[in-house]
Amino acid sequence: MWKKLAIMVLVLALISVFTIPPAEAGSKARHRWQGAGIALGAVALGGLILHGLHTLPPPPQVVYSPPPEPYYSPPPREFVQGHWETTREWVPGTWQKVWVPGYYDRRGNWVAEHYEDRQTPGYYEERRVWVEGYYRN
Repeated sequence: MWKKLAIMVLVLALISVFTIPPAEAGSKARHRWQGAGIALGAVALGGLILHGLHTLPPPPQVVYSPPPEPYYSPPPREFVQGHWETTREWVPGTWQKVWVPGYYDRRGNWVAEHYEDRQTPGYYEERRVWVEGYYRN
């Protein structure tokens, strides 16, 4: 930075040596506006140079990384113990062939021996059933 400043001052000094004409004797008001213009130009040029020297370096490049994925932990699962349950189940009726020996009916007629199909009715039966344990969500 100091080298840059020294080079600028040297360049301005050399330019001013070759561009400024030698002083001439004359009236005081003769070159007043020329001097004011040169002064304003020097102030403007000096401000630009000074501003250029004191500018801050650009901020470092920001690297954006997305936030990490949220950690998902499943909710704790509750274990339900196995147990006995009493259930009511329908047992369907059955058909059977039954041997009927010969007999006399109500009117006194002889009925020969034969097979008859007889049905036993269905019924409900209570049974104990083991229900396995499981995890409840």
